[in-house]
Amino acid sequence: DQGRPPAGAEVEPRGVCVKQEDRDPEDPVVSRRNRAVLLSACWLLAVQFLQSQPSSDPVPPSFRVRADFIRVPVTVFGPTGKLLTHLDREHFSLLDENSPRAIENFVLDQDRIHVALLLDVSGSIRSELKEIAKAALDFARSFQRNDRFSVITFSDRVQVLQDWTSSLRAVRRALRKLEPGYRTAMYDALWTTTNQQLSRVRGKKAIILLTDGLDNESGQSYDQIVRRLIASNVALYIISRTRLIQDEVGRSNRVEFLNRVMSELVNPEEDFVDAYFEQKETAMLHLAEATGGRALFPERLEELTDRYLELARELKSQYVLTFRPPLSSEHRFRTIRVQCSEPTGKILHRRQYYWASP
Repeated sequence: DQGRPPAGAEVEPRGVCVKQEDRDPEDPVVSRRNRAVLLSACWLLAVQFLQSQPSSDPVPPSFRVRADFIRVPVTVFGPTGKLLTHLDREHFSLLDENSPRAIENFVLDQDRIHVALLLDVSGSIRSELKEIAKAALDFARSFQRNDRFSVITFSDRVQVLQDWTSSLRAVRRALRKLEPGYRTAMYDALWTTTNQQLSRVRGKKAIILLTDGLDNESGQSYDQIVRRLIASNVALYIISRTRLIQDEVGRSNRVEFLNRVMSELVNPEEDFVDAYFEQKETAMLHLAEATGGRALFPERLEELTDRYLELARELKSQYVLTFRPPLSSEHRFRTIRVQCSEPTGKILHRRQYYWASP
């Protein structure tokens, strides 16, 4: 073919055809190419050497879950309340809508976790901001370097003070910005945190909610929040301030008056302030446990840090098991139950999962 270079020849930038064996080793084009090849080889050798060296800050192995498997984090307490971390797959069984399912994978979960620190800053916390900030920071300090946090506050509106970060310095700066608001939109804050912050990350996710639980502003309902958390695979842990404020609320003139009126109209033997707070605590307890978390109710402000650290230990002592869901289902939300053959005091896991068509 005319214009086509002969076999074994290379085309120079100027279009001149030169056979390889006729190259002059001192040709500047050859020298530049040889230097480039040598530099590339040295770079690859350096990268391979660095990759073969042990890391000074090893990252725990990632536990990957197939898309068609359901992931269930599990926390197990012994009869005395101590966390149990020595169990194996053989100790567990799982029921899906009362039908046994094979546990496909099982491990003590060491994966990175994303934790949203969701803080109620409604008017009642004005005198407690310093203690709240310290407790939340101590909580973040107890995690590994690769774990990530977001700091979010709410009263009548939700505000992200710090987006996802592994920096304790950034978390500390955000916690210094706490300012009291007015009303309490707790369910709206949970909805926003789940849909906007936690929807952007994968893997293990949790919300640590500090609140008095007295929602008086939300547009979202309890049932909507439960389903949203379950469908998003988010565990909710609540540190409730109800017992810290109950006496103060009960002593206010307006509440005392309403309590007397209700007692006279309905039941003279019942304290309606106590009944109201009991109802709020029950709702928070059920909400948290439905997602695999739990609710704590400190009696004194000084207990706040201890309760935060208690939850940190739980999050770092979880098992995770996976199972394959059925190919068809009459329900979008299916009920599951995890059982343990060892003597236990309590097993925490989410009680439902969202079934999606394969």
